[in-house]
Amino acid sequence: MDNFIQASFRFLLYVCFGFSMEVFYAVTGIERAVSRPIPTRVPRKYLEGFVSLYMIPIHGFGMLFGFEGIFNLIRNWHIAFRFLAWALLFTLVEALAGFIYDKLLGFYPWDYYELSPYKIFNRGYTLWTLLPQWGLVGLMLEVFSDLLVYLSPHVGSFFHSYF
Repeated sequence: MDNFIQASFRFLLYVCFGFSMEVFYAVTGIERAVSRPIPTRVPRKYLEGFVSLYMIPIHGFGMLFGFEGIFNLIRNWHIAFRFLAWALLFTLVEALAGFIYDKLLGFYPWDYYELSPYKIFNRGYTLWTLLPQWGLVGLMLEVFSDLLVYLSPHVGSFFHSYF
Protein backbone atom coordinates (compact mmCIF):
# COMPACT_ATOMS: atom_id res chain seq x y z
CA MET A 1 0.00 0.00 0.00
CA ASP A 2 2.88 2.40 0.78
CA ASN A 3 4.31 1.91 -2.71
CA PHE A 4 0.93 2.72 -4.24
CA ILE A 5 0.61 5.90 -2.16
CA GLN A 6 4.14 6.99 -3.03
CA ALA A 7 3.65 6.29 -6.74
CA SER A 8 0.28 8.08 -6.71
CA PHE A 9 1.87 11.10 -5.04
CA ARG A 10 4.60 11.30 -7.68
CA PHE A 11 2.11 10.63 -10.53
CA LEU A 12 -0.14 13.47 -9.38
CA LEU A 13 2.71 15.96 -8.98
CA TYR A 14 4.24 15.00 -12.34
CA VAL A 15 0.86 15.67 -13.97
CA CYS A 16 0.50 19.02 -12.15
CA PHE A 17 4.05 20.01 -13.07
CA GLY A 18 3.53 18.98 -16.68
CA PHE A 19 0.24 20.85 -16.99
CA SER A 20 1.76 23.95 -15.40
CA MET A 21 4.70 23.87 -17.78
CA GLU A 22 2.40 23.31 -20.77
CA VAL A 23 0.28 26.35 -19.91
CA PHE A 24 3.32 28.53 -19.16
CA TYR A 25 5.01 27.54 -22.41
CA ALA A 26 1.80 27.96 -24.42
CA VAL A 27 1.65 31.55 -23.19
CA THR A 28 5.33 32.44 -23.45
CA GLY A 29 7.10 30.48 -26.14
CA ILE A 30 5.25 28.05 -28.33
CA GLU A 31 4.63 30.50 -31.17
CA ARG A 32 8.38 31.09 -31.45
CA ALA A 33 9.00 27.33 -31.61
CA VAL A 34 6.23 26.83 -34.17
CA SER A 35 7.31 30.00 -36.02
CA ARG A 36 3.67 30.81 -36.76
CA PRO A 37 0.86 32.50 -34.84
CA ILE A 38 -1.47 30.04 -33.15
CA PRO A 39 -5.17 30.99 -33.19
CA THR A 40 -6.51 31.86 -29.75
CA ARG A 41 -10.04 32.18 -28.41
CA VAL A 42 -9.47 35.27 -26.29
CA PRO A 43 -7.39 38.47 -26.52
CA ARG A 44 -3.68 38.04 -25.83
CA LYS A 45 -3.90 40.07 -22.61
CA TYR A 46 -5.61 37.09 -20.92
CA LEU A 47 -2.46 34.96 -21.35
CA GLU A 48 -4.45 31.97 -22.52
CA GLY A 49 -2.64 28.64 -22.28
CA PHE A 50 -3.85 25.23 -23.29
CA VAL A 51 -3.51 21.66 -22.15
CA SER A 52 -5.35 18.48 -22.94
CA LEU A 53 -6.48 15.71 -20.62
CA TYR A 54 -4.89 13.35 -23.14
CA MET A 55 -1.54 14.54 -21.80
CA ILE A 56 -2.15 12.98 -18.37
CA PRO A 57 -0.79 9.54 -19.30
CA ILE A 58 2.27 11.11 -20.90
CA HIS A 59 3.04 13.35 -17.94
CA GLY A 60 2.13 10.88 -15.21
CA PHE A 61 2.96 7.39 -16.42
CA GLY A 62 5.72 8.56 -18.74
CA MET A 63 7.55 10.25 -15.89
CA LEU A 64 6.83 7.59 -13.29
CA PHE A 65 7.72 4.55 -15.35
CA GLY A 66 9.93 6.00 -18.09
CA PHE A 67 11.81 9.04 -16.91
CA GLU A 68 12.62 7.83 -13.38
CA GLY A 69 14.07 4.54 -14.68
CA ILE A 70 16.10 6.16 -17.45
CA PHE A 71 17.35 8.86 -15.09
CA ASN A 72 18.63 6.19 -12.71
CA LEU A 73 20.56 4.62 -15.61
CA ILE A 74 22.15 7.86 -16.84
CA ARG A 75 22.40 9.75 -13.54
CA ASN A 76 26.21 9.63 -13.52
CA TRP A 77 26.69 10.71 -17.12
CA HIS A 78 28.23 14.08 -17.88
CA ILE A 79 25.59 16.84 -18.03
CA ALA A 80 26.15 17.35 -21.77
CA PHE A 81 25.36 13.69 -22.50
CA ARG A 82 22.29 13.77 -20.26
CA PHE A 83 21.13 16.95 -22.03
CA LEU A 84 21.50 15.22 -25.39
CA ALA A 85 19.77 12.06 -24.14
CA TRP A 86 16.78 14.03 -22.81
CA ALA A 87 16.53 16.12 -25.97
CA LEU A 88 16.39 13.02 -28.14
CA LEU A 89 14.20 10.93 -25.82
CA PHE A 90 11.57 13.61 -25.16
CA THR A 91 11.42 14.41 -28.87
CA LEU A 92 10.99 10.71 -29.64
CA VAL A 93 8.28 10.29 -26.99
CA GLU A 94 6.40 13.36 -28.22
CA ALA A 95 6.53 12.14 -31.82
CA LEU A 96 5.51 8.58 -30.86
CA ALA A 97 2.68 9.76 -28.58
CA GLY A 98 1.45 12.15 -31.28
CA PHE A 99 1.46 9.34 -33.84
CA ILE A 100 -0.40 6.95 -31.51
CA TYR A 101 -3.02 9.55 -30.54
CA ASP A 102 -3.44 10.53 -34.21
CA LYS A 103 -4.03 6.90 -35.25
CA LEU A 104 -6.34 6.08 -32.32
CA LEU A 105 -8.28 9.35 -32.00
CA GLY A 106 -7.81 11.04 -35.37
CA PHE A 107 -5.97 13.98 -33.77
CA TYR A 108 -3.22 14.66 -31.29
CA PRO A 109 -3.27 17.33 -28.56
CA TRP A 110 -0.51 19.46 -30.08
CA ASP A 111 -1.75 19.36 -33.69
CA TYR A 112 -0.93 23.07 -34.11
CA TYR A 113 2.64 21.85 -34.76
CA GLU A 114 1.39 21.01 -38.24
CA LEU A 115 1.51 24.75 -38.99
CA SER A 116 5.27 24.90 -38.44
CA PRO A 117 8.00 24.73 -41.08
CA TYR A 118 10.11 22.93 -38.42
CA LYS A 119 7.77 19.97 -38.02
CA ILE A 120 9.02 16.42 -37.84
CA PHE A 121 6.98 14.10 -40.07
CA ASN A 122 4.20 15.35 -42.36
CA ARG A 123 1.68 15.78 -39.56
CA GLY A 124 4.15 17.56 -37.26
CA TYR A 125 4.16 15.19 -34.32
CA THR A 126 7.03 17.21 -32.87
CA LEU A 127 9.34 20.06 -33.87
CA TRP A 128 13.06 20.35 -34.56
CA THR A 129 13.07 23.64 -32.65
CA LEU A 130 12.04 21.84 -29.46
CA LEU A 131 15.12 19.60 -29.29
CA PRO A 132 17.28 21.94 -27.16
CA GLN A 133 14.29 22.90 -25.04
CA TRP A 134 13.54 19.24 -24.31
CA GLY A 135 17.14 18.82 -23.18
CA LEU A 136 16.73 21.65 -20.69
CA VAL A 137 13.39 20.28 -19.51
CA GLY A 138 15.02 16.91 -18.89
CA LEU A 139 17.76 18.44 -16.76
CA MET A 140 15.18 20.43 -14.81
CA LEU A 141 13.05 17.32 -14.29
CA GLU A 142 16.05 15.47 -12.85
CA VAL A 143 15.99 17.86 -9.89
CA PHE A 144 12.19 17.71 -9.57
CA SER A 145 12.19 13.91 -9.79
CA ASP A 146 14.87 13.59 -7.10
CA LEU A 147 12.80 15.85 -4.85
CA LEU A 148 9.65 13.76 -5.37
CA VAL A 149 11.50 10.48 -4.80
CA TYR A 150 12.94 11.93 -1.58
CA LEU A 151 9.52 13.17 -0.37
CA SER A 152 7.57 10.01 -1.32
CA PRO A 153 8.39 7.94 1.78
CA HIS A 154 7.44 10.89 4.01
CA VAL A 155 4.10 11.23 2.23
CA GLY A 156 3.58 7.47 2.57
CA SER A 157 4.29 7.52 6.31
CA PHE A 158 2.02 10.57 6.74
CA PHE A 159 -0.89 8.68 5.13
CA HIS A 160 -0.07 5.63 7.19
CA SER A 161 -0.20 7.67 10.39
CA TYR A 162 -3.44 9.53 9.72
CA PHE A 163 -5.50 7.20 7.58
